[in-house]
Amino acid sequence: MQITLPNGQVIEKVEPTQQNVVKIKTNTQLQQEDAEVRRKLSDLPDLTNVNIISQVLCYNLYGLSLQDISTVTKISLENIQTIVMSQDFADYKKKMLASIKELDEGDVRNYLSKASKRAAEKVVDIMQNCANPKFSLLAAQDILDRSGQRPVDVVEHKMKVDNELRILYITKNDNEKKQLENIKPVDAEYEEV
Repeated sequence: MQITLPNGQVIEKVEPTQQNVVKIKTNTQLQQEDAEVRRKLSDLPDLTNVNIISQVLCYNLYGLSLQDISTVTKISLENIQTIVMSQDFADYKKKMLASIKELDEGDVRNYLSKASKRAAEKVVDIMQNCANPKFSLLAAQDILDRSGQRPVDVVEHKMKVDNELRILYITKNDNEKKQLENIKPVDAEYEEV
C-alpha cells in the first residue's frame, strides 16, 4: 500500500513487526514509574530527635534529592549543600556504609557457617565413594589440611654478605679514641653454601 503526501511524495506503508517498532511510553506512564521509584516525603520516618547531619545522611541514603531534604528538614538548600559537602558528613557516610557492609558480611558468614557441616560431609563422601582415585586423594588431602595435619613448609634462606662489618666503641677518653681510629678492619672471606 502506498501513501501520497500533500507535497506529492509517495511513501510505502511498512507493516509493523517486533523488530521495527519502538513502543513509546505516555507521559502518564512515565509519571507513574517515577512515582513508584522516587521516595515520597510522606514515607519518611520521623527524625526530629536526631542531629542534623544524621538527618541529612539518613535522607540522602534513603534516596531523597537535596531539595527534598531541604523541604523536610526546613533548612535552606544552601545549608543542606554545605552539610553534604563537609568532611564530617563524608566521614559519617563512609562509616555508616562500612557498618552496613559489615552487617551484610556477617549474614554471609552466618549462611556459610550453617552450610559448613553439609560441605564437610560432601568432602568426606567424595573421599570415601568417588570412583576416580584422584578426586578421592584430593578430598583426603583437603580434609587433612583443614584439620591441621598439613605438612610442614620448608623455607630455605640463602644470604650473601658484601662489604665489611665494623664495630666501634666510642668513649670520652681522647687516647682511647685515637687508638680505636688506628684499628684496621679485618678482612674475611665467606663461602656460599
